[in-house]
Amino acid sequence: MKKLLFSIVVVSSCTALFVNAQTVIYEETFDSVIPPSLPVGVELDDMDSDGDNWTTDDSASLSGMGGVYNFTGKLAVSASYYGLDPNNFLITPGISVPAGETVTLSFLIAGLKFPEIPGFPVQNNEEHYAVYVISANGVYEGIETPIHEETISPGITFERNLDLSAFAGQTVKIYFRHFNSANQAALMLDDIKVVQGGSLGTSENNLISELKVFPNPSSDYVYLSSKSKINQVQVFDSTGRKVEVKLIDNKVDVRNLPVGNYWFSITTGGKTISKKIIKK
Repeated sequence: MKKLLFSIVVVSSCTALFVNAQTVIYEETFDSVIPPSLPVGVELDDMDSDGDNWTTDDSASLSGMGGVYNFTGKLAVSASYYGLDPNNFLITPGISVPAGETVTLSFLIAGLKFPEIPGFPVQNNEEHYAVYVISANGVYEGIETPIHEETISPGITFERNLDLSAFAGQTVKIYFRHFNSANQAALMLDDIKVVQGGSLGTSENNLISELKVFPNPSSDYVYLSSKSKINQVQVFDSTGRKVEVKLIDNKVDVRNLPVGNYWFSITTGGKTISKKIIKK
């Protein structure tokens, strides 16, 4: 009996390890460089040609700023203060997305919060960014649809997990775009990771599997179903422009949207999940 129980425990443990196993396909922590340099293989594109672009800094420099951040070591920074109106891309090297298992992109992102100074108004800077996945042989042309886009409040570090399984079998580059953030502060990015299998926690996997978006394609209404409360829905067209829609009782009215592809950025259960929707 003892041998049988021991065998069951061993098999169960090995099964758990197998189920939760994951392979890191790509990782960038920016810790290999001396600021302001970028790691070898990381590309930049200064779309607004103002001479300001992504750079690196040490997270220790945040100690005198407002907010609480979860960064360690070095990180990437794109400035938007002092009259800047950024349109800056940070681009990863080519990444081969394997087929067969869930592949997830994760990263840490935050907006810089300036410290409060007595006698001066409190600034509540908000940073806007988008994430694109483009073939390694292609380039950004301005017509691509982001897989994720949002505006974040400053002084808080957010962890984002995005599903890349739709790109299985392709070699792609990931584009982080900082834009629509004139006269704000700065956007900070760190710990970019692409993982095959088991990268999402149980609660995150549950959220994604529980969230239902239907019908797709749709010509009039898109319905959202989730066990968690749906707090917000932002919709972006294929150019990355936010479009106005109404969310009423977990129903989004898309009747006035032109035919095409859209990304729904849905906030529920404390997480933001992106879903591609086709308006027919």
